[in-house]
Amino acid sequence: MKTYRAIAALVAWLGLALQYYVMATSSGPGGEVGTLAHRSANFFSYFTVLANLLTAVMFTATSVAPASKLGLFFARPTVRTGVALYMAVTAATYILILQGLWKPQGLHWVADTTLHYVTPALVLLDWALFSPKGSLRWAAVWPWLIFPLVYGIYSIVRGPHAAFYPYPFMDVSKLGLEKAVVNMVAMSALFLVAGLAFVLLDRLMRPKS
Repeated sequence: MKTYRAIAALVAWLGLALQYYVMATSSGPGGEVGTLAHRSANFFSYFTVLANLLTAVMFTATSVAPASKLGLFFARPTVRTGVALYMAVTAATYILILQGLWKPQGLHWVADTTLHYVTPALVLLDWALFSPKGSLRWAAVWPWLIFPLVYGIYSIVRGPHAAFYPYPFMDVSKLGLEKAVVNMVAMSALFLVAGLAFVLLDRLMRPKS
């Protein structure tokens, strides 16, 4: 298990590093422009990046220092499931909505594939095989919604000032505030439904006594 998580941590960090490199040195899907500081801020404004960053820290902590406070925190079933939820929605949103909007090539493709396919698959496999089952309650879904909700508000507020929206369904400049908020509510509903599905799977997969 530690070996698997150490390898997964390496993959996650490499994917993030590569994505930062291509955003910092060339135009990406969002047409990144401006100073390195501006591009760096845009990099950390993608939910995909933040979810992958959480994943990288989780795998690193639980493989390198499982007895540390951070390792024990990420060992909690509720925390591990929350990270798995964020990565599952990241992958699903990209596959169903975003992947047809651009055709990445070269290093862009490698980074894109790592962040949206490989690392999410590693997280979901880790959750299915190694996360203890049977302890999650239905109410666990509500804390999981805080992170995407805060992220959505941040993106809509930051967008006009930075002239940057990480995802087209949140682009207030093109959609208007009302439509962007409706889309954010729809995404919140997706997180809620997916979270409930994780709790259901947790209950179905718990060891039989």
